[in-house]
Amino acid sequence: MAADASLIAWIDELVALFNRQSLDLPHGVFDRRTQFLLNGTPFDHMLGRPPGDPLVLMIARGPAGYRFAMKALQHALPDARVDCGEVEQGQDAGDDAWIVPLWLSGHLRGTGDGVEAVMRVLVVRDERGVVTRADLALDAGIVERLREARLRE
Repeated sequence: MAADASLIAWIDELVALFNRQSLDLPHGVFDRRTQFLLNGTPFDHMLGRPPGDPLVLMIARGPAGYRFAMKALQHALPDARVDCGEVEQGQDAGDDAWIVPLWLSGHLRGTGDGVEAVMRVLVVRDERGVVTRADLALDAGIVERLREARLRE
């Protein structure tokens, strides 16, 4: 099944916004329940507090969760750029699950070392087209390099 035009449109818009260093979002893509994961681990769990904690939910889910993660990435890679490949139907995650291949490039804060990485995002949407889950797969070595760069001034 080919990705529908609305899915492709919001992915293209989100990529363009990110590449302009904007934290704006296309209308209606995420709601307050949207869960974000990195290599299968929910952001909720990465914050070191109980998953049901209201503060965790406020920071790690929905538009705030997206902005929280993107701000950290933009801090680690001040000139970060993302390019998108062809969206594919996801496997074993339902009819409205999609794999979004992304290429991340930029230079690490503090060292200027170049980063080029392939990311794959499993996006699952509900019947309204709202993303309920976005699971980013990224090499653990790249994740560690980004984490270290985020800590640099």
